[in-house]
Amino acid sequence: MKSGRVGFVAFLFIRMEGFSNNQKTGGVKMEVSKDTLKKIYTTGFAGLMAYMMAVGEKIGREEAIRIHARLHAGMAEMIRQNLSKLGITGDDARAGMAVIDAIMEEHYPGFSELMERERTEDTPKRVVSRHKGWCATLAACQMLGISPKEFCPIPHEEGLTPIVQVLNPKLQVRLGKIRPKDEYCELIVELKD
Repeated sequence: MKSGRVGFVAFLFIRMEGFSNNQKTGGVKMEVSKDTLKKIYTTGFAGLMAYMMAVGEKIGREEAIRIHARLHAGMAEMIRQNLSKLGITGDDARAGMAVIDAIMEEHYPGFSELMERERTEDTPKRVVSRHKGWCATLAACQMLGISPKEFCPIPHEEGLTPIVQVLNPKLQVRLGKIRPKDEYCELIVELKD
């Protein structure tokens, strides 16, 4: 990680609960451009990642990222309690990806659209979501000089798998391709035998 940026980025960390691209807030309609939304999400992710890296200097980088992944996985109970409100039925890979989609739209409005997500495989046993557009994690990694290949698998795989396992303990989340080495990123939900 590039030295000197950790403190600055951590200072700028923002949590965007319930904020959307076109949401009424206190009677005032807020219009947020895509570029502004990208900056907000990138800065927020970079702050969180910088914090993980700073903690990682004390306890080890992988352990710090794993702690974050476990906190993210803690959303599983919230999903369990609200599953009927999400309108998700089934327990296959499609339902697992639907849970991830619902979380992204609820907690990171506009994020999926900015990522240019597309399904390249969509079966009950396996769903592959390809991301070729902007990505806050990728942008934050580049900002901080962190390798996405070293960072991304832990929070995505260990953080999202417990969430989709609310539907079925045989569901697994993993990453396929990872940018910038690859042309696009892949998030895969699979139903294991």
